[in-house]
Amino acid sequence: MKKILVAHDGSDYADRALLKAAELAGTSSASLIVISVVPNLCFSEIGIDCDTVTRLYRSEIEGAMEGVKTLLSEKGIEAETMVLEGNPADVICDHAGGMGFDLVVIGSRGKQATERTILGSVSSRVVACAPCSVLVVR
Repeated sequence: MKKILVAHDGSDYADRALLKAAELAGTSSASLIVISVVPNLCFSEIGIDCDTVTRLYRSEIEGAMEGVKTLLSEKGIEAETMVLEGNPADVICDHAGGMGFDLVVIGSRGKQATERTILGSVSSRVVACAPCSVLVVR
């Protein structure tokens, strides 16, 4: 195994996936890249524009990624982190394929039930569309 992609959304499940991926990377000398995806959500029907929603999500996700960097640094693990935008499952799958990852590691559940209702199960969609093996961590 050479390249591991971790999908992180700031949830406890994502932290578990991160720790599992770090363990795998350490035992296999694989590189570790952690991405988080700002979903494209608009609520213009109720007076909230796309830019406002994106800015709020980005701020929250960037905070979570700072936590990821700290956690990995404390464990002596070097990893690249990225914040991307789009449909989370599609972005994860496209990134995994485009960058030649050997494994995607993702938590079994996301941050909030509301997001799951709006976006669907990201982990289920990633299992279905990823071009490489996927490890779903509970």
